[in-house]
Amino acid sequence: MKWRAKDAELYLHSKEYIDTAIIPIVSVQLDSNWKSIVTKGEYTSLITEELERQLKGRVFLFPSSTYVEKEFSLPFIRKLGDSVNREFRHVVFITTEEEWKDALEEFQVITIPHVPLEDLSTALKQKMVQDQIEKILNILLQYWNGS
Repeated sequence: MKWRAKDAELYLHSKEYIDTAIIPIVSVQLDSNWKSIVTKGEYTSLITEELERQLKGRVFLFPSSTYVEKEFSLPFIRKLGDSVNREFRHVVFITTEEEWKDALEEFQVITIPHVPLEDLSTALKQKMVQDQIEKILNILLQYWNGS
């Protein structure tokens, strides 16, 4: 389920089954590394969209939380996590930035490696995304079983 009206309505009627919120964290810095930052965000979106597709009925995908500088965004993202945690049993942030793992230690933060996909063939892209999804699914299964 995604952040859209029809999925919100469906969630309200079946929330006992949908216990996990997925929240991507994406940088929007416009500096000399701009293209790299954009590709990291694109990859994060691709991974979280596919994760939602494979776990439909168990997870709710929130819009990406964007930030320019982590220290200024950290209070907002923590507050978002706390707010979402009132409705969902599990809150999982997904990002390419390792630093969020320490900053949000009270939440499950999954960091994914940055993979620049623009020069890869479609078949190789799909394989890399599926490999990453399998790793995330394994993390989620351990997380769900431990909670």
